[in-house]
Amino acid sequence: MNSTTVDPLDQMVADYSLVTNGYSGTAPANIYPMLAEKRGKCPVMHGDLLLQNQIPSMADYMMTGRPTVTLFRYKDIHSVLMNPKDWLSYIVGDGFGAAVDNMLLTAMDGESHDKFRATLAKPFMRTEIRKLVDTLIRPVVMDEFVNKLRPNGKADLVRELALPFPIRAIYAYFGFPHDADLLANLASWAIQVVAAPQADPELAAITVPQSMVAGQSMYDTVMPIVQAYRARGEMRADILGHMMQVEHEGRKFTDDEITLFIRMLLLAAGETTTRSFANLMVQLLENPDVLEEVRADRTLIPKAISETMRRDPTAGAVARIAARDMEVGGVAIPKGTAVLLSIASANRDPDAYEDPDRLWLKRPMRPLLSFGFGPHMCMGMHMALAEMEVALDAMLDLPNLRFDPAYPHPEIRGLNMRGPDAIHVLWD
Repeated sequence: MNSTTVDPLDQMVADYSLVTNGYSGTAPANIYPMLAEKRGKCPVMHGDLLLQNQIPSMADYMMTGRPTVTLFRYKDIHSVLMNPKDWLSYIVGDGFGAAVDNMLLTAMDGESHDKFRATLAKPFMRTEIRKLVDTLIRPVVMDEFVNKLRPNGKADLVRELALPFPIRAIYAYFGFPHDADLLANLASWAIQVVAAPQADPELAAITVPQSMVAGQSMYDTVMPIVQAYRARGEMRADILGHMMQVEHEGRKFTDDEITLFIRMLLLAAGETTTRSFANLMVQLLENPDVLEEVRADRTLIPKAISETMRRDPTAGAVARIAARDMEVGGVAIPKGTAVLLSIASANRDPDAYEDPDRLWLKRPMRPLLSFGFGPHMCMGMHMALAEMEVALDAMLDLPNLRFDPAYPHPEIRGLNMRGPDAIHVLWD
């Protein structure tokens, strides 16, 4: 598809659906009965849950025959994520890392990861992000999206809100110029990179080369933006301004290094928030009593977000590799074995969560795994949470918000990168 002849939003929706299709495979849309059965019968399973469902392996993307074990229990998965010394992350880059020159913070390990992350952390800290709520995030959500949708009385919340608004907000925080075509192209290229892994060889023959072109297009587009920002000489309180001023190991970043880092961030800058917000809205609309509970008490908005992310997370699985001979749940894991961690299963483990299938806002919470955990916890977490809080608050102001019966009921699907294809709603 050529983004110059297709509506940019339609292009984004098509690329988004390609990712969902790739990570759904033959798995049922409701994966939770299957996960409960595996968690109960074989919580430390030899084999790769994704490959068993014809989904690209995160543990052995290059199909080298690497031995793989899948974990399903909260306690086992939490212990792996909390031990980055013995469980390494470099295999995270196997899938689409090549399209971004393997510049992935999530695929770094040890001291290099810790130092690089510490250098870049300041603009992503909660204290910094909360400053943006009224100055950047709320104006974007309300002025550019919700206020325009409100008179219509209906919308597809995926296409008209969840896809574009997180991208618009984070791109503004990057320090990018406000150019709708620029933002749409960058967003589609980022999704095309994420869509590269496909279990179907014929489809992969298309998506992998496409991802390489998309990755280069992202670099070629971002580099002039970085150069123009530096030439202007005005360092603002945004991500580009931070990267141009901060020192890493005694020196400042070059334009090339900044461009590579920004390209890496673009891969997660919008779509994961899109899916998390979409999953949130589907679950609340399916549970109108809970929706009304939040509408009546807006202080529950953060709980609604964390509880829906627990109950149906976007990132349903992550992978690590054993740095030495290990043991999990009494099962020996030899050095070099990959472990696939089923976050979706852990989040519904009854040993960790009482009545785990229930959407319960007053639930006593334990550490949430949906943003990862430990040193590799998602660096953009606070931005994503702030964006979703503002957007949900705006949705709660739409009277009698409900599913549109003229369209199919939305279905959250995928063993990873879970999300619905569309959410058609009405309001009075």
